[in-house]
Amino acid sequence: METQLKIETRIQLAEDRFILPLLHPEKRPLGITCWEAPGEPVGHDEAAAMEFSPVAEGAEWGKEWGTAWFRFQGTVPEAWTGRQVVALVDLSFEDEEGFGREGQVWMDGKPVIALSRHRKAVPLLGAARGSETVDFLVEASANPKSEWHWDDGTRCDPEARLFRVREARLAVRDEEVFSLLMDFRVCREAMFELPQDGTRRARLRRALDQACRLMERGSAAWVPAARAVLAPVLAAKNGDTVHTITATGHAHIDTAWCWPLRETIRKCARTFSTALAYMKDHPDYRFSCSQPVQYLWMREHYPTIYEGIREAVKRGQWEPMGSMWVEPDCNVPSGESLVRQLVHGKRFFEEEFCVTNRELWLPDVFGYSAALPQILRKAGVDRFLTQKISWNDTNRFPHHTFHWEGIDGTRVFSHFPPVDTYNARVQAAELVKAERQFAQKDRASRSLMPYGYGDGGGGPTVEMIERIRRWNNFEGMPRVEFGTVDGFFDSAEADIDDAPVWRGELYLELHRGTYTSQAHNKLMNRRCELLLRDAEFFDAIAALVAPGELLANDPCPERTVWDVPGHSPAKDSSPTAKALDRAWKLLLLNQFHDILPGSSIHRVYEESRRDYEVIETIALTVREAGMKRLLETNANPGRVTVFNTLAQARREVTEYQGKPVWTEAPSCGCRALDLLAELPGDLAGVTVVESNDGWRLENGLVAVEIGGNGVVTSCRELALDREMLAGPANEFHLLRDYPNRWSAWDIEASAMEDQEIVGSTGTGTLEESGPLRAVLRFERNFGQSRITQKVVLRAGSARLDFDTEIDWQERDRVLKVSFPLAVQTDHSVCEIQSGHVRRPNHRNTSWDAARFEIPVQRWIDLCEADAGVALLNDGIFGCDVLESRVRLTLLKSASAPDPTADRGVHRRTFSLFPHAGATLAGGVIQEALALNFPLLLRPGSSVAGATTSWLSADRPAVTLECLKKSEDGKGLVMRWLEAGGRSTRAKLETGFGPLEFVE
Repeated sequence: METQLKIETRIQLAEDRFILPLLHPEKRPLGITCWEAPGEPVGHDEAAAMEFSPVAEGAEWGKEWGTAWFRFQGTVPEAWTGRQVVALVDLSFEDEEGFGREGQVWMDGKPVIALSRHRKAVPLLGAARGSETVDFLVEASANPKSEWHWDDGTRCDPEARLFRVREARLAVRDEEVFSLLMDFRVCREAMFELPQDGTRRARLRRALDQACRLMERGSAAWVPAARAVLAPVLAAKNGDTVHTITATGHAHIDTAWCWPLRETIRKCARTFSTALAYMKDHPDYRFSCSQPVQYLWMREHYPTIYEGIREAVKRGQWEPMGSMWVEPDCNVPSGESLVRQLVHGKRFFEEEFCVTNRELWLPDVFGYSAALPQILRKAGVDRFLTQKISWNDTNRFPHHTFHWEGIDGTRVFSHFPPVDTYNARVQAAELVKAERQFAQKDRASRSLMPYGYGDGGGGPTVEMIERIRRWNNFEGMPRVEFGTVDGFFDSAEADIDDAPVWRGELYLELHRGTYTSQAHNKLMNRRCELLLRDAEFFDAIAALVAPGELLANDPCPERTVWDVPGHSPAKDSSPTAKALDRAWKLLLLNQFHDILPGSSIHRVYEESRRDYEVIETIALTVREAGMKRLLETNANPGRVTVFNTLAQARREVTEYQGKPVWTEAPSCGCRALDLLAELPGDLAGVTVVESNDGWRLENGLVAVEIGGNGVVTSCRELALDREMLAGPANEFHLLRDYPNRWSAWDIEASAMEDQEIVGSTGTGTLEESGPLRAVLRFERNFGQSRITQKVVLRAGSARLDFDTEIDWQERDRVLKVSFPLAVQTDHSVCEIQSGHVRRPNHRNTSWDAARFEIPVQRWIDLCEADAGVALLNDGIFGCDVLESRVRLTLLKSASAPDPTADRGVHRRTFSLFPHAGATLAGGVIQEALALNFPLLLRPGSSVAGATTSWLSADRPAVTLECLKKSEDGKGLVMRWLEAGGRSTRAKLETGFGPLEFVE
């Protein structure tokens, strides 16, 4: 008698021995010709017109990131009449689909299906007549093997051919053998996942063993006989309480990562054409796809695919979902950016497909702001999905189906698929895992499983579709059904009894380095967000005060293949509106969760720099044109107008033509003035006292002592007569940075205290000495890098600015700047998008300890009841807080996937701001806004009068996030925020006549 082990071994070997050799029982060679594009990809018509050269199986092809066009030709043998015919093509595909070379099949001038590791068989004829001619093209992308630990352009001779044509054959496909293969696989997988001593496993083992014995005998009819043996165990059903999994076809396509943006466009075409092809033969198949920008690319570059999508949406087979323009990072973008992701994403789906989305789909994003629930609800989105929190390195998240509550109490219904992947293969082990891990099994019985190859695209295979049919009601396994994301949420909400609640941010205990990697991108994202805000502000004000078109044409007419027109002609189609729409969509595109976080290859960042230049040019052009419209052309040359776009009156020292000046400006307004380098009588000027040890700066609000090397040794708040530092501040710490796996993504806890203090022997000089401001300049060297820093104290403000330029040449290091504060508190208060959160600054629990590096927007504050100290910034997003020491994370020099990451010159300003009172009363919010939105001084007098306030609010924490013309150009959109974290009623006043407000 054979042992169970021997039987199960036989079962394991049977597929390769007996079934797969019969899947394509007959083959014939295909004729092959080839043309390689000399540079960037070209379109089908251009390629098809080129002269193709003969090649053979085994031929080399493909320069790195190049494109080869193959023509495959052949004739179907007469003997194959009535049989199913495919073409088998292998272009040296990698095992992991979407990572490496891929192909797009073109027939009759149209893209029809992808070629890849799991799609080598190109369907040609369902039932051959014999003697048919086969002729098709393949656009082959020579994408290098995308191992994230090396970058493109650094490994090989750029002229070398990297790949080979391994196979090109016509073949017969035996459909009954394929059906047996599917039957056999699901039964075998289920057997190995079920309990060792269970009845169901024993019966599956016996049926599989009987099928194997039929195979070994090799009789002519063994395939149908083997299927008949397996039929009874396949037909056995589950009971009423089985867990139900909704399987939605999906292909997570990273908008950029180990490939450039232009290749993502082709990945979309390959994936989407394949999904459409499968829908023809599988009417129950459903495909769900997010990211409107990828649909827009199809509309512009692949109109036949786009039209196919539109028809599939109408049939209910294709689900546009997700709500946002891309799947963005949620730590670095501003609240307004997240709003625009939703506005543009939802509008595109509504206008193009008549689909109104209710869900946010962000399966692969590195943490989720606690402000999101409110932002989502206000955009009509009340459902949220991710699975990334399952990647936590310390604590296991306790829920899979729950309500997520944000900082204002708003809740959204949320689901984390317990299968722990958005790239499921529909295998038995995944189904068992989903049921076993589902945390709410005591009160719910449904979960979602996104299935299909992803990250690099690809999507479901026919095998996955066939698996779902067999798993639909398979005894011993969860029930699996085809479905959509929207349909799943409907069922899940109705199914669960008393869903649990999670309050606050969804912090990912991993990938903490993404707050800092590729620092230039992060700085430019912040800069462009601020410039676009001001550009829209002046566009709106100019339209009211001095109507007329600001722009005659697009300031940046040259476009890349991914920078395609996206503005709806039914809306405001003025040149200014089109330019701002283009700029916003480029900004949103570059907020994708592998671009902005810093986790893409070098080429992606070369391209994003060009995009930021376009955005900056558009925003600056609109902003300056708006201000010019608001100035008199024959203005007194001695007059200057100061513009303030913030909803707070301002009195401060600023700079005009390189010199400090005292300025005053009303809320959201302007003031014309004669510039005087003098202070009002109620303010003290800045005094500087030099000693052997350094300098003492004082302005009546604070007294600061700075050593000759730039280290701040004392900061005394004079009204309280209190020292606000607990040790040397503005001290630079260099940390060793060797993440266990993901270089650009991670900072390990072990690195946080393994620090080297650098630059302690720097030298300083006094550049400017009051009364409006004092400026000290310091230079510090370490390794191959240099820090040049200006420390600035101005009259009328307790804010001490550190204008810092770093020539950074380190590898595998993190640079932080340290501020130990004399504040006793057990938490920090951090600005996030559209609000703030409190985070523990101790390590009491594993949840506290896991937050050793945290994301921050423009400020972080440590305070007691009557006083505190804030750290402000103009483009820093990571920091760590332990007890009362705050360290801002300035730079992180990852080794991969871009080994040149962050080398070069970086400039940041961070500020120390001691204050009396708690965060709101102490003016932290207003001071951080002032740092990020400098007053704008332009020569001339304002057409609106000497002093004008166009908008104001009577509550200091009510800030204006957005003022812009409406989409139809006939009204204004205002977005106000209560930034202090409390409910309030505010009085809004306008300075341009009566307006009708609609909430």
